[in-house]
Amino acid sequence: MVVVGVVLGTSIARDRSLFTAALNNLAEARHYMKHAESDTLRVQFFSGMREEPFAMDGRAGRLVPFAIINVDPKDNSLRNLTQIDGHVRIGTEQISISLAKNPYDRNFAMDLARAVEEGTDISITLFITSTDHPTFNLTNAMEAGSVDWKTALQAATGLLGDRLPRSGFEVYVRIVNDQASDTGAFWYVQFITSAGQTFFAVVAPDGAVLG
Repeated sequence: MVVVGVVLGTSIARDRSLFTAALNNLAEARHYMKHAESDTLRVQFFSGMREEPFAMDGRAGRLVPFAIINVDPKDNSLRNLTQIDGHVRIGTEQISISLAKNPYDRNFAMDLARAVEEGTDISITLFITSTDHPTFNLTNAMEAGSVDWKTALQAATGLLGDRLPRSGFEVYVRIVNDQASDTGAFWYVQFITSAGQTFFAVVAPDGAVLG
């Protein structure tokens, strides 16, 4: 029983040590995602902290707050546009926005370079054409009671355990919202080492580690 206790204590200490190392090596942590969609567009808003300058190179840099608006067309109807203008309402504040087209995909995005609290009401109006100005009232992608990003990170470090180094890596905590299936939103935790290795874990809203 003493041996079992020692082994268990060592394991817990190792997991805590790795979790602390992961927190100290964050490259990006998206704290939440809000979203809405129409027949033709998906709109996402997420905020948190990420390194500046941003580079997936296995070395975490200085963290700064960010909030990103992402618009993903469901078809190619916006293929001729290079940007989408509009405004975002954050609580009672209204901000003009200009979303640039991703040169490698068909989505449009903009970083507000600020943090926005999860409980803030957010709506986004897009000026697609002179007469097409849809407004999207965003809601949380995850249901109330879902685990937060830190709990998801702790679950991921517990799963990966001895596979991860204790130094020489950076961590990304993101939310994936699969609207094409019934799985809903989940946490995607990725570790990239300075040697170029990649490890990841998927964590469900209830904290269960899926793989």
